[in-house]
Parts: sequence; structure tokens; C-alpha cells
Amino acid sequence: MPAKRRVSKARQFRITPDAVRAYQDNDDRALRSALKLPPWFPSPLNTDGPEPPEWAKDDGTAWTLAWPEAWELRLELEAAANE
Repeated sequence: MPAKRRVSKARQFRITPDAVRAYQDNDDRALRSALKLPPWFPSPLNTDGPEPPEWAKDDGTAWTLAWPEAWELRLELEAAANE
């Protein structure tokens, strides 16, 4: 029986030139659109470290759980903007 092709979820958000431009312009709406971020995902523009803010650390929300990935996106966007 043939196997069904599956889309890899290892890399959910792609860094595109539009995303880098929106990051450089500090345009949250354009950045969310370019990266296709879900509404609950923290903006890479607002992440300031690998850990979520102290007040949200243990609340278990999707926003808090996605914070490390948002931080990684920010680092990738900064690297792409500096190229």
C-alpha cells in the first residue's frame, strides 16, 4: 500500500524577504502576515529573551509555550537583516 506524503512540521515559519523587511520596519502586522503566525503566537518583535516574562512563565498558555520559538524567529530575522 502506498504511503501518504506528509508535510514536515519541523520548520513551521519561513523567513522570507517580506518578513525581514517587516522586521526591519518594526511592522508587527506585516511581520505576522509574512510569517503566517497564528493569533496566539507571540510576536518576534516583542520577544526580549529565550524565556517568557516572569508573570507568564507558568501559566501554560499557547502564547507562553510558543515564546521560545518566537525568540528563535527573532534571532533568525536579526541574522537575515544583518546579511
